[in-house]
Amino acid sequence: MAREIHEREDLLRDAKALSPRVQFEIETSMGKETIFAGFRLNGALSLYFESDPVYHFNSSHQLRRAYVEDRIIKAETGRLIAMTRKQSQVSSELIRHEMSDAEKYCFCQTFDAHLEQLREALQEKKYTVTGQVPEDVDAINRLQSWVEEFIEVTIADSPRVG
Repeated sequence: MAREIHEREDLLRDAKALSPRVQFEIETSMGKETIFAGFRLNGALSLYFESDPVYHFNSSHQLRRAYVEDRIIKAETGRLIAMTRKQSQVSSELIRHEMSDAEKYCFCQTFDAHLEQLREALQEKKYTVTGQVPEDVDAINRLQSWVEEFIEVTIADSPRVG
C-alpha cells in the first residue's frame, strides 16, 4: 500500500472525489497552517492539517482512516490499527499493531486539539481561503457546520468510505 504525498495545490486540483473542497490558512501559535477539507458525495469529510496529520471520516462522522507522524491508522471493527512502514534494501513492509487504550486516548486528544483550533478560527472568521472547487459553493460554511456537529471521535467499523 503506497502512500503518496500531495501538495495542497494538487489536492485542490486533483481530489475530484471531494466536492466541494476548500483550502485555507489559519493563524496558530506556531504560525500559519494550511488546511484542506473536502466532502464526498455521501457527506464523508477528509481533513488535512498541512500534510500531517490527515483525518478521513465516513458519512456518520466516524473516523475511518488517518495519517499521523508517518503512521497509517485505520479503523477496523471499532478499533484503531496503526501501521508503520519498515524499509529494507529489498522490500517495504507494513508493521501492524492495534493501538492500546492509552495510544487511542493520545491520538484522540491530538485530534481534539486540532479540531478546536479549527473551530475557533472558523467561528471567529480568522482564516483566508486560498482556493475552492467549485468556486460557487460555500465549502467553509459546510465545514463549519460539520465541525459544530462533531461531538467526539468514534471509530468506524471499516476504513472504507461506504
